[in-house]
Amino acid sequence: MTRYKLLFPDWRGYVLAFFSLVWVANQYMSVYNRLRLDIRHEQVEIKAEEQKGKGKELELPKQELPKSKAA
Repeated sequence: MTRYKLLFPDWRGYVLAFFSLVWVANQYMSVYNRLRLDIRHEQVEIKAEEQKGKGKELELPKQELPKSKAA
């Protein structure tokens, strides 16, 4: 569509451009996921401190473990 080529003027430029685009997209997704994880971690810490200040036990959300299919 845009005829963008990276480093090489022939078909190898298209292939290299495609893989570099995928790599950059993965880097953005990694940064986004890391940011979400950090925010969630901070929220859990704040909630724990609030409950500690009120004298309550820490109530973390329970996650169900996948059931094994061992027979």
